[in-house]
Amino acid sequence: MKIGRLILLMAIAYTTAIAQSGPRVVKVYVQGDTSRLADFVAECQREFANHGLKLQLVTFDGNFEYNIVIAQESSLSGAAASVVVLDRKGLLIASVVRSGRVSGKGAFNASAKELAKKLAVLVPQ
Repeated sequence: MKIGRLILLMAIAYTTAIAQSGPRVVKVYVQGDTSRLADFVAECQREFANHGLKLQLVTFDGNFEYNIVIAQESSLSGAAASVVVLDRKGLLIASVVRSGRVSGKGAFNASAKELAKKLAVLVPQ
């Protein structure tokens, strides 16, 4: 019981700290060969906000921190989406692949959720 209370207190403290400091702005350039690019960006904005991050879109020649590359495919067995995140030098930062979804939008929604979790840990405070 004491451990449960401790975990609850830590979660409250963490949430309060994020709320007081405001979201961390993450400047990204997003590219992909899919008509679902806008859906993916909108879902990322929601999911990033849930993890204390604010997604700011910039152009490729802008001052981006991360280059997010997305791709999506569909087959008889379902839809799949992959997301690769590179830094300004082109080095791999994170990747997410989600498959077996009913739609491409569903695959991207699942990818955005996982990406937000990963970048929340990786983005400097």
